[in-house]
Amino acid sequence: MKTTSLLLATAMLAACSSTPTFQSGPDAEMTHDGLTRMDDTVLDAVWARTDIDVAGYKKVMLEGLGVEFRPVTGPYSGRGGTGSMATTRSNQTTFPMDADTQQLFIEEIRGAFVEEMGRSEVFEIVEEAGPDVLKLRVGLFDVISRVPPETVGRSRIFLDRVGEASLVLELRESESNAILVRAVDRRAAERPGQAIESTRVTNVAEVRRLGRRWGTILRDGVDGLLSDGVKPAK
Repeated sequence: MKTTSLLLATAMLAACSSTPTFQSGPDAEMTHDGLTRMDDTVLDAVWARTDIDVAGYKKVMLEGLGVEFRPVTGPYSGRGGTGSMATTRSNQTTFPMDADTQQLFIEEIRGAFVEEMGRSEVFEIVEEAGPDVLKLRVGLFDVISRVPPETVGRSRIFLDRVGEASLVLELRESESNAILVRAVDRRAAERPGQAIESTRVTNVAEVRRLGRRWGTILRDGVDGLLSDGVKPAK
């Protein structure tokens, strides 16, 4: 591993008004594998090595985009039906997705994410490891749907969010597999303050918006990291 003491300013981290900084002192949060918590980051939680140097890396290998759904009981989200499974509790706000809907979610959010990452003019997306390749491993966890089931003759439904998911990412050296950065972020597929009618078309569009948002954050972060570099910590 290339080692240089530095203040890691990844903007997996960007888009915040203040500069991300490592926690320090006896209360600094550290992981079991040597990462230190950073404050003032755009993602909910970020941990990174304090002794890495990414000079010379110009390629990124995307690994995975595994998806896990929260186990939820009740009627399927956005599906019609009869009997007890079609009866929605008045206070129910989270609904299960059937296999077809889960697959649609995976395809839409994965496609939007990969599309945004591929827009970079700084790094190249590759499929094989190498000495100038960083590996970005991404997963989505605790995915939930806020879309109630369809029923015959139902009223039009307007939602300000169609679902939520937690993003977990790791940035590693591709050859050694050494961990450099880990981050966790939970976001909703939503338009804050604006309720839109829930239809298959609008719901899919909101999922794609969420995928593009995460893809843009990570693309801009890796762009800044590889093009601007980092400065040694004082």
